[in-house]
Amino acid sequence: MIKRALADPEPSQEARLLKRRPRRGLRAAVLTGGVLLLLGGTAVADVVGLPLNGAQVNSDPAAGINPALNAKESDVTGGSLAGGARVPWAVFRQQTSGADQIFSRSFANGVWTTRGSGTVGGRSSASPTFSGSLNFDQGQDGEAPTIDFAGANRAVPWATWYEDTQGTGFGQNNIFASRFDNASGKWIFAGQGRGTGGIGNVPVPSLNIHTDQSAENPSVAGGSAADATKPGPWVTWQETTTAPVSGADQIFVSRPLGPGQANCDGVTPAGVADASGHVPAVGGFCFQQTGVPRVGPGDNDPSLNIDPTRNGVEPDIAFTGKNANGVQDGVPWVVWYEKDNTNSSISGLTHNNEMVFAAKGIGDGVGANGGFHYVAVGNQNSATLDATGTNHFGGCAASNTAEEGCSLNKNPNVDAEDPRVAAGTLNPGQPTVPWVVWSEDTGNGVHGIFVSRLVNGSHFELFNGGQPISDPRRDSTKPDITFFGNTPYVSWLEQRGSNLRGFYGHFDTNGVFIEDTPSGVRLIGPPRDRAHLLADVRAPISSACTADPFTNDGSNCAIAQVNAPFFLFTTSDSPQRLFAQAIVGGISCALFPGCKVHVTQHGHSADIDSDLGQDDTVGILVQRIIRFTTVHGKRVPQLKPVGRVPLGKHHRGHVSIHWNLRVNGHKLNPGQYLITLRGFDRHHVPLGTTKPTKIAIH
Repeated sequence: MIKRALADPEPSQEARLLKRRPRRGLRAAVLTGGVLLLLGGTAVADVVGLPLNGAQVNSDPAAGINPALNAKESDVTGGSLAGGARVPWAVFRQQTSGADQIFSRSFANGVWTTRGSGTVGGRSSASPTFSGSLNFDQGQDGEAPTIDFAGANRAVPWATWYEDTQGTGFGQNNIFASRFDNASGKWIFAGQGRGTGGIGNVPVPSLNIHTDQSAENPSVAGGSAADATKPGPWVTWQETTTAPVSGADQIFVSRPLGPGQANCDGVTPAGVADASGHVPAVGGFCFQQTGVPRVGPGDNDPSLNIDPTRNGVEPDIAFTGKNANGVQDGVPWVVWYEKDNTNSSISGLTHNNEMVFAAKGIGDGVGANGGFHYVAVGNQNSATLDATGTNHFGGCAASNTAEEGCSLNKNPNVDAEDPRVAAGTLNPGQPTVPWVVWSEDTGNGVHGIFVSRLVNGSHFELFNGGQPISDPRRDSTKPDITFFGNTPYVSWLEQRGSNLRGFYGHFDTNGVFIEDTPSGVRLIGPPRDRAHLLADVRAPISSACTADPFTNDGSNCAIAQVNAPFFLFTTSDSPQRLFAQAIVGGISCALFPGCKVHVTQHGHSADIDSDLGQDDTVGILVQRIIRFTTVHGKRVPQLKPVGRVPLGKHHRGHVSIHWNLRVNGHKLNPGQYLITLRGFDRHHVPLGTTKPTKIAIH
């Protein structure tokens, strides 16, 4: 059906938004890429609350979540219990009247719902003081939770965290993993029984390599190197060891065996047999350590550390690319950083600054636990993480030069920390690669946020022209990264005096970084006149259209209730509060399948053709190309907003709309223009856009 679009007599919404929202993101572009007016494909995004009234996420007194007590660290992902359109799932640490508990809530139909009415396989089930808690032992603090989806059709939420464990053979801080069972509404613990203790003397399914060592900061990612349709929960964490030096944190990775495991006999780390003579598979799962043995008692523990005499900390994990067997997103990638003094008499190395590293898992089964060894990949070289070489730490530790070449640091001689990794591709149809974001010292006490991605499968290269995406004058830390379709989004914290603000932004189609919260994230409710101050914990970001086999790597996502990237942040108020928001109005290949709009000119008129994923009100944004400039080696248009044209309501499917080439009642002057089709909700909030297309008026 063809409809005629009349000129819009109202002031340009784009102009109103530009007036209302200072474009700090463009100032950052000026500092890193030359003088710019407005960059191609950068229609102004908006930020909305989840829920729209901006209410707290950490509020469900009946489940034990008291909004008057502090929320702490959190994580978020997009997922669906039916394997379809995804909604936000959050996991967070919450202060209670007793120990800190781990809770999970999901957002759908405009409300947050607590997920979990008790647990199965944990001691918390014996004394459920807090009905919604995931803790193994509600008498111990649960800390550092993360969440992702795994299982058939990617329909099973998995959470990880750490807490103290009581019982013979257990030390402080053990790693736990639990999955949500939709049928029962409970969280079910998973892993081999490592011994018993505490209330009920139940098997303790710790993931630790050694349960008497301290383990912290787990991260979970759903993925598989064998069957893309059945991802499993792979977990990475840091854990102290006794050799080559006592107390140094090592990076470990375990892969799941299950569901339906009868027992965990022969699995490492070894469990403890029960009365039946078999090691119990709690929840029908075991976790098998992976990698080449190189540290610990008898050098039997498969650490990923480049320098095992230093502390490897805060790892993250994602699945990307195609592996040797052709499995889509079948390569596990782990990132972490190493810090503190090296023991040079053992390592032969001298670096004491913080360094970021990345390693990929290769499933060849040769001389490695769990059938996987790891290869560290840096900016200049790569090497297997094994026990070869003069110091028995592998090729990346052969010399200072080798270690530097295996790092991701822009400058391998300054501090870099807090890395996070996400799978993604800028080009639909191309395999995903790991994108890594971290914080690095840029001088004068300032840390910048850097982004890098794997190039040609062989090395990492800095994105954004090698410059930080954060304000170069402000100390910036604790970043996170995700993809919404083929668009990377990044979050971080930025220092303002003694306070912190949260920032979120994305790379546009020209590779230019645009901040979506130009002066810092704000609360939806009052007061809205200033950016809110945040607690010193990561402000995680994810989306309903991350890159994985079920979305065809972000190019084929189902329409979701929150069809946008979404994020959490914890305020520094007393009490600390947890909030969720979404960035709407960016490029959306779910709202507009394929993200493309075609404009066919016929003299003094044109036909606009595209595809809609749902019934929507649409309109076009018109921007004039003033000139071209070079940004990061790419030819980028400088633009001037012309206005918007409403095109009415349209049904799902193909749309073809006739346009009279007028904006605000005026014919377009001769020149070149970018046309972007946009979709809106009933509140006139922009939901998403196509990629822009160029037309010429003669």
